[in-house]
Order: sequence, then structure tokens, then C-alpha cells
Amino acid sequence: MRAIEEIQKEIAHIEFTRSLLDARLTALKDERDQHREDEHAKATITKRLAEFFKAHGLYIVDVNHGERTESHYDLAKQIWRSHKVLIPFVKCLSNNMTKSFSYDTSKVTLAQKNDIRNFCHVLANKNWLSFTQSDKSFEIVPLLQGEQRYFIQGIWAEEVTLYLIVKALNDFTKKRRLKHKLFWDLKLKQIDPITAKPVDMQLDLVAQVGDRFYVFETKAGAILSIHKWVDRARLFDDGKNRFFTCTADENLNRKMFEPFRLLTLAKLEQQLTSSLQRDFPSPAADTTTTGGPIS
Repeated sequence: MRAIEEIQKEIAHIEFTRSLLDARLTALKDERDQHREDEHAKATITKRLAEFFKAHGLYIVDVNHGERTESHYDLAKQIWRSHKVLIPFVKCLSNNMTKSFSYDTSKVTLAQKNDIRNFCHVLANKNWLSFTQSDKSFEIVPLLQGEQRYFIQGIWAEEVTLYLIVKALNDFTKKRRLKHKLFWDLKLKQIDPITAKPVDMQLDLVAQVGDRFYVFETKAGAILSIHKWVDRARLFDDGKNRFFTCTADENLNRKMFEPFRLLTLAKLEQQLTSSLQRDFPSPAADTTTTGGPIS
């Protein structure tokens, strides 16, 4: 049996060798990454965002920012302004995208019928459907193709999330005199290990407020990929930065997400503002920042 001193000496030698190998591996990875042109890390508007993702082992492949001009965004705003009557209609349309159907309006008010008719007129002008109206129903003939189907199936909820976050952020940052930026449809790649996939992760929306980042993912229905959202919450929700899962289902049990953050679209502005108030308290308020779930 070897003496303890001899064993300890060999352990020390192996640990020293490992430290040299680790240092060399780090240097090689840095040299490799220098060959990857990262335009987002150089651009002023996305530099801080790129640094945020790099700290979490990711780099940006593609991202959108600036003014939202797509017509789908206007559709989402129309849905939300009359969401109590239009969300059920959109869900019914989503379930009947390839066949004609009758949408019962016998139990809705005249104002709500007008909201449905106005929305149908907009969709008809886009050639997404044709319709006729009677006293108690709308007869709908869907004409949805490609991206139009994706919008009806759930992209509308992502657009509504953006609309509500913009409203909440504009109001809050104006009062606190804070700067903020919005980024959406983010496509990300792992820095290491390198994968064959063109994109390793996609995120719906990221808001940069002051020196913090708020990451949002949206689901239109009650079925959520819990493990996916929990993994991302653990990755991005690090005490300073936040990760939120947003849902259009007001009846979803938020307790199943604790201690992580679940926002419902119906209360998103209120819930997000509450989180921002804790992260950026007014000068007269207690400056303690908490990272607990939103009530």
C-alpha cells in the first residue's frame, strides 16, 4: 500500500494538470468565438442584451426591435379591446379552421354582436374568412392559410402580451423616468456545446428596463409545457432579472407555478407594474427588492 504522502502528491499533480487543461480549454473557446461575427454584441441597441445572454451561455442569432408595424399587431389590439367576446370567438375559429361553422350569439349583447361583426369585417377584408349574420348567429366560412392559421391558433396572444407590456412599461418608466427597450421574436444559440440546430432557443419577448431584463413567454391555452417554462425560469430568473410565463387562460391555477411567475393577460398590466415597483421602488418607498412571486 502506498503512503498517504505519495497519494496526496499525485492528487496535487493531477489537479494542477487539470487546471492547466481548463485554462487552455477556455482560451481555445474564446479563440473559436472570435471567428463568429456577433453583430448584435457590437450594435449599440443590442449590446447589453447580447451581454445578458452571453452570461447565460447563449448568443443572439436574430432579434426584432423598434416600432411594431405589422398588421397582426393591430388585430391583436382589436381582440384585446373586446377580449371578453372576441377571445371565445377566436378560439372557436381556431377549432374550426378547415370547415364552416355557426357561431351562436343568442346570449350576447347588441354591443358584443357589433364587436364580433366589426372583427369579422376586418378578417373578411384580409380574406381570412367570409361571413353572414342573422339575429342569433354568425355563419363563418374560414379561408385561413399559412401564417394566418398560426395567428389564430395562438400568435394573437403573443401580440396581445406585447401590446399590454408596452402599455405597462410606457406608463411606469415615464413616471420613474427610466429608459427601456423592447425586443421580440428572439432566436438564440448555445455558445457551448455547439449543436447542429440553427436555433437552440426562441423567446417571445424581452424587455430591458434600466439595468434589468424581463423575459416573457406566452401560451394561448390551458396546456402549458411546465418543464420548459420552469427550466427557463431557472436559467433567466436570477434574482436581478425576471422570467414570466403569460397565459390567456384566466382560470389556470397559478399556484402550480410557484415559486415562479405566471401572469394572466387579464391582469398582466397590474401584475407587471407590481413587479416593476418592487424592482424600482420610488424614492419615498422602502428600497428592499424582493424576488418572490407576484400576488
